[in-house]
Amino acid sequence: MKIQNRLSLISSALWGIVFIVVALLIFGLYKTNIENSVYRNLQKTSQIIGYYFFEKDEVSPKEFIKIKKQYEKINNPYYEIYDENNYLKYGNTPDIPIETIEEIRTKKKLTFTTQEFLCYGVYYKDNQGNFVIITKEKKEDIYYYINPLIWILLSAFILGLLATIFLNKWIANMAYRPIREAIRQVKKMSPGDSMHLNATYTVKDEMYDLTETFNELLKKISDTFKIQQNFVSYVSHEFKTPLAAIQGNLEVFSLKDRSPEEYHTLSQKLIDEIYQLQEILNTLLVVSDLRKNTDVSEQIRIDEMILDIIKRVSDKHFDYKECINFTINISPENTRLLQINIDKTQIFIALFNLIENAVKFSQGKTVQIHLYEIKREIHVVIQDKGIGIPEKQIKEISRPFYRADNAEKVSGTGIGLSIALRILEKNFIKYTIESSINKGTLITLIFMNS
Repeated sequence: MKIQNRLSLISSALWGIVFIVVALLIFGLYKTNIENSVYRNLQKTSQIIGYYFFEKDEVSPKEFIKIKKQYEKINNPYYEIYDENNYLKYGNTPDIPIETIEEIRTKKKLTFTTQEFLCYGVYYKDNQGNFVIITKEKKEDIYYYINPLIWILLSAFILGLLATIFLNKWIANMAYRPIREAIRQVKKMSPGDSMHLNATYTVKDEMYDLTETFNELLKKISDTFKIQQNFVSYVSHEFKTPLAAIQGNLEVFSLKDRSPEEYHTLSQKLIDEIYQLQEILNTLLVVSDLRKNTDVSEQIRIDEMILDIIKRVSDKHFDYKECINFTINISPENTRLLQINIDKTQIFIALFNLIENAVKFSQGKTVQIHLYEIKREIHVVIQDKGIGIPEKQIKEISRPFYRADNAEKVSGTGIGLSIALRILEKNFIKYTIESSINKGTLITLIFMNS
């Protein structure tokens, strides 16, 4: 059973129970009120009967005439008067137990019921003797007034329950309409499409929060597919060059017999290509965090590593070698701060990628690298005047294979910066990134004292 129908039935059942409780409460109060009204009338009737039978000798004829008229108006033939010996003196056939009559004498007045009647008994003391007057009202006459209420409540219950079921189904249908629409959209989605739930809301309710959360999940899933596609593209591209070189060398070398020197030269080439493959694998291990729990820290000189990276980047991007400007502002007494315990391989990859990115995206403009100390903490600033990063996309650059919209004209796979940032986070190196379109990017690294 669908949640919509289940909640509708549960709600209808609960409202039905509430209605039954209210109906029983109304019925009980009405029945009690009717009975109390009957007992009050029986009390008045008892007084009139007592005056009529026992006060004739004590009142004036004129007053007795009034009592007689009241007696004649009584529309209740059911009454009994017992003398002090509990014998029936006036009234109908005696059917009241002597124990009840004695209880009335003791309590002076008493309301009670028999199988057929509601009864009111009162002890009446007179100069003619001590009497007990009991007046009665048939129960069936009372139920004559109660039965219509039962039918009214029963009819109201049936009609109200049907109306409640209908209204609950209608309300549930309206409430679950956004969920059904979301399900319909999800069923039409396929991997690789622009996965997003389109919906309009007048208020920010739980359904709004659910849709927004689901859209965030869909965005992550969509990004995962893109990352997977880019990852395959990256791996195939990076592995293609060394594998092609290995294959080409082996094919050419197998055409004829070679001298020992040629074998040695070939083996050295193959070793170099294998080393390149190994470096690619190490890079992929960093990306996937497979070396997350290892501890291979060693002491390095951060300034010497930056100089080495600048040389390698200059060799790789020969046209831009004159664009890199490196300055150090460390007092002689604080040079020992340049000694840092860290994973050498990882920090080299991070700094290399950051500096190379600055050079590539500056496109010939100056790249300023500044190393200085504040409060005994080493700061490294890498500032370029390149194309910059759109402000709304800065938070996305940590995702592997993500490239900003304005980076299409610069070669790359979008993995270098994400690797660098992941290494910085893993090694607890604080960093900030500030960037403006066509004004450049400023990256600040803070190496905390261990």
